[in-house]
Amino acid sequence: MRLLMWLTTILFALAGLALRAQPSFAGAALVGTLTLLLAGLACPLLWARPLGLVPDALVIPGRRRLLLALALIIAAPLILPWPLWL
Repeated sequence: MRLLMWLTTILFALAGLALRAQPSFAGAALVGTLTLLLAGLACPLLWARPLGLVPDALVIPGRRRLLLALALIIAAPLILPWPLWL
């Protein structure tokens, strides 16, 4: 699971940096910022036990956190102002 967390962290970080460096559509900077935020949330350096930086009371298990991130990505068209981008 930790390997999957690192993989998603790297993928989200590279996608966010690419969107911020060369925006290909209106609002790409905002989407890039959100993917960089997701990269930070997926980082196992913060969440993985026993050396994680987040206290035990706030820890969300890895699989649930991954599913929450995927739900956020899938729900993005519902919450973002798409008509303003076109």
